[in-house]
Amino acid sequence: MATRVLSMLREASPWALAGAAAAVALLWLVAWTAEWAWLTPRRLDRALRAQGLKGTRYRLLTGDLRENARINREARAKPLPLGCHDIAPRSHQGKR
Repeated sequence: MATRVLSMLREASPWALAGAAAAVALLWLVAWTAEWAWLTPRRLDRALRAQGLKGTRYRLLTGDLRENARINREARAKPLPLGCHDIAPRSHQGKR
């Protein structure tokens, strides 16, 4: 069996070997990205909820953007009270 594999490798062209290596590397990259972007955060979310911590669910691309936009709209709809000098959250908000 091993000699058969070795003979197949000797007969394969360098481009075929390079293509196979690239395919393996791409498959590894896809698996690593799925682990990093989806599986690990979901595991962490489940573990934190099992401990009793609550919060918004993990969303892959948007996260809490919708909720943050809603909260910012509500905050900006109300004027600052007279004498309030806490303008940093509002002035730095637009510079992000």
